[in-house]
Amino acid sequence: MCNCKQDTESRLVEALAEPDQLPEGATKISARLTGYAMMLGENLMRFRQVMPIEVEFQLPTKAGVMKLKKQKMSMTANYCMFCGEKYE
Repeated sequence: MCNCKQDTESRLVEALAEPDQLPEGATKISARLTGYAMMLGENLMRFRQVMPIEVEFQLPTKAGVMKLKKQKMSMTANYCMFCGEKYE
């Protein structure tokens, strides 16, 4: 498995430490990529990228009127978006 998440977070911290990136006096800079989920399986724990998605659809009510419904789901990636390596 690639280390793109950790490598990118490190590069982000370095870039944010450059002058004019954050307000003057900022200390203890950290950056964390969100959109990752911990996947468990085969006695292993791995991180995979996750994309939240919002779905909208019309559904008939008991009265027969169509009503807009919204649902939130997540879609997991099969490949790293940074290096293209296939997740196991």
